[in-house]
Amino acid sequence: MSKEKISFQEFKNLSILYAEDDVVLRDITEKTLQLIVGKVYSASDGTEALAIFNANHIDIVILDIHMGAISGIEVAEKIRKQDKEIPIVIVSGSVETKDLLAACKLNLVEYIPKPIEFKTMINVLFTALNKLKENGLLFAKINNSLSYDYFAKAIIKGEEKIALSNYEINTIELLLSRRGQLVSYETFFHVLDEDMSHGALKNIILRLRKKMGNDESIHNLSKVGYMLI
Repeated sequence: MSKEKISFQEFKNLSILYAEDDVVLRDITEKTLQLIVGKVYSASDGTEALAIFNANHIDIVILDIHMGAISGIEVAEKIRKQDKEIPIVIVSGSVETKDLLAACKLNLVEYIPKPIEFKTMINVLFTALNKLKENGLLFAKINNSLSYDYFAKAIIKGEEKIALSNYEINTIELLLSRRGQLVSYETFFHVLDEDMSHGALKNIILRLRKKMGNDESIHNLSKVGYMLI
């Protein structure tokens, strides 16, 4: 198998935030992205994009430059205050000097025209993926002996790679995205399954803790929720 095919398959483990206020263009590009990457979060404006970014694990951000009240540049600036390394792509229908000057300060992966051509999209994803790998952004440290591999969707313990179920993956990624914050039962149910019982959630946490070697990083506040410390 060629290197290109291997890398293309790797896109299936990525999550992308895509923000565009043009309904038709957003729908077309979102559907194209869904054929390539594992998870696509779509936003119609800057406010929604920031809310999605703050509530989920995002690997790559693609932003339309003009989105009403909050521009793509402004969204990128706010994201950069939280994350200095996440790959950000700005998309624009026209290139203006002031936009280019602002974009130059944001450590962007690319500044590309729209509509996004398929080949351009693939090239941008390759560039972003390489940046993620080079900067070690596909791993999250849980403690001194454990880490989570966002790419393999597995817990890493030394040389061992511990596979997780879909529920366990969504649970650990939710906890990591809000590390140090209490995640309510209601939030877990919203992310995992609206019809899930408290007992089922408890079992998921127990299985996850067991795979983590009965690690004590996940704390429970009775009748409220869980927190990763």
